[in-house]
Amino acid sequence: MSLKAEYLKALIATEHKGSLSAAAAELGITVSSVSYAIRQLEDELGESLLNRDNYRVSLTEAGQAAAKYGTEILRLHSSLIAEVNHIAHGWEQELRIVFTNMLRSEVLFNWIGEFYRLNTGTRIRVIREVYSGTWDALYDQRADLVIGAIGRPPHEVDTHSVPIGRRDLSLAMAVDHPLADLPEPLTMEQLNQYRQIDAGDSSRLIDSGLNSHRFSASENRQEQLIVPDLFAQKEAILSGIGVGFLPLHMIENDIVSGQIKVREVLNRDSSLELFTCWRQSSRGKALEWFTQRLLQQDYRQEFL
Repeated sequence: MSLKAEYLKALIATEHKGSLSAAAAELGITVSSVSYAIRQLEDELGESLLNRDNYRVSLTEAGQAAAKYGTEILRLHSSLIAEVNHIAHGWEQELRIVFTNMLRSEVLFNWIGEFYRLNTGTRIRVIREVYSGTWDALYDQRADLVIGAIGRPPHEVDTHSVPIGRRDLSLAMAVDHPLADLPEPLTMEQLNQYRQIDAGDSSRLIDSGLNSHRFSASENRQEQLIVPDLFAQKEAILSGIGVGFLPLHMIENDIVSGQIKVREVLNRDSSLELFTCWRQSSRGKALEWFTQRLLQQDYRQEFL
């Protein structure tokens, strides 16, 4: 029996996304390739892995077990390759960096450009997470380095963490929103009359309380719109269907162009403490290259 990694990835993506087409989009392959991969797995395992008679594709009990253990197999496979490469050369095969929209992304990409000029052969993967999803990715070993984690690490995560600084969030709205021309500071009572748009927490495993409700102005959760990330939050705010708290650097150009207004809110602290962190046990020259910079305050301040 030969369980190819590509076949397992197709099954796992189908479970996560709920459809063959969404799994294909995530993997960057065709729907027929996903279907073929799963059928090959079924042939090798001698079991049906998908319920194909429903509008929404779901995994059978056997399929769920295959996806669960397949995830572990892929993790071990990746760890084996990385460890062998690390022992042989000291440079990781891949460095996974979680980066949040709370910080200026152009700084990170400038650093990555400098790193690539070293020609180490290490592939960099940048991952977006929201709120406590940053800690979750580190805990679940989906990331090697986090830049922009909110708050101190939960007790589940054994990390080395360094403060970057504080980031203020501003209440943003379209210029034609009813709140845009009211006298400042706005009160919570005024805000609660309108829909708030929030980015949902991307955490899968850790509940650290760092979800969107912490930064929500609205007490009426039925009037809350939850979107996948801060980029979607900004687009929804621009459409005029609600208001929301965003870091100022994300909306500076929209303020200048007259598309967005920011308003002060009475007695509301919307500042966040941001950290960079990595696992205590992590090793590798690529990780060391980035962390050596992050240990220097002048470099960390570039992100703010």
